[in-house]
Amino acid sequence: MDGLKHLSGAKETSQDDFNKGTGVYIVTFGSPPKVTLADIRKNLGKYKLEGVKAKITVVASGATAGDLILANPKDEDLLKTLEELKGKKVVLSGALTEDDKGKQTLTLSKVTEAK
Repeated sequence: MDGLKHLSGAKETSQDDFNKGTGVYIVTFGSPPKVTLADIRKNLGKYKLEGVKAKITVVASGATAGDLILANPKDEDLLKTLEELKGKKVVLSGALTEDDKGKQTLTLSKVTEAK
């Protein structure tokens, strides 16, 4: 998906998987991206955006990571895990959503200490 290379701050784009008409693409950024879901949709052209997953490395400092609001999944308290790792470098993984005002939320699926 060459259009994704044009996202602000994108360093590298690769296709991870393609199965039953659904493609999975990985976009690597050198720093926390300031990309909105509207930017992604615009660069996808005629393709439909099913969802966005993010994996970021930050220093644990609370319920936010830069401009992202962090949220727990329904069945687990990963914010508690994040609090226990406060001050350490961590890798946060999860689904990225955006409200109608542009605020982005990362619903955590995994929190690990960075190596």
